[in-house]
Amino acid sequence: MPTEIRETIREIEGEAEQLIEKARADARGILEDANKKTREILSSELLVDEFTSECDSIVSGAQEEAQGRIEEARKVSAGIRSASSEKIDKFSQLMADQIRGIN
Repeated sequence: MPTEIRETIREIEGEAEQLIEKARADARGILEDANKKTREILSSELLVDEFTSECDSIVSGAQEEAQGRIEEARKVSAGIRSASSEKIDKFSQLMADQIRGIN
């Protein structure tokens, strides 16, 4: 009976050691997968930085183009105001001439 108990204990210890080794191997596999995924995530963050800088350059270019268009519109607007002012002056002169009978 004591020998049977010892053998049973040895079997249980052997099975426990096998389970521990299997658990260690599984843990190593999980850690390796986690490290791979971590490296992938970290490398993808670099891509995000590249996209961020590209986005910033696109926004900067768009702002410069918008500023140029605003300046151009201001120049056109000033030209229109000037031309309309001249036309109003001519029209006023014509009206004054008509009233005075100069025409």
